[in-house]
Amino acid sequence: MKRNDDIEVLSGQLVAQNMVLQILLGQSVLMTADAGAELRGSVEAGFAAIKGNPNMTDREKFGCEKTLEDAIDTIDRIRALAGLDTR
Repeated sequence: MKRNDDIEVLSGQLVAQNMVLQILLGQSVLMTADAGAELRGSVEAGFAAIKGNPNMTDREKFGCEKTLEDAIDTIDRIRALAGLDTR
């Protein structure tokens, strides 16, 4: 039972870290007109690096790619809501 409890705690921590990441991305996107495009490019570069990483399992890649896709989606949504170009 202890292992399942530990996994749930870690899962909750990852969700919170993802939320903090998205909040920080949002704040950064709104700071300057070019910030969102630069951040998006950086996240896309990280995404490409993960896809080609031979040292990660498919499940690890899946989790990482999902988080990075969420980050890109957050950047695009905030830029769209702010009336900025999304690309």
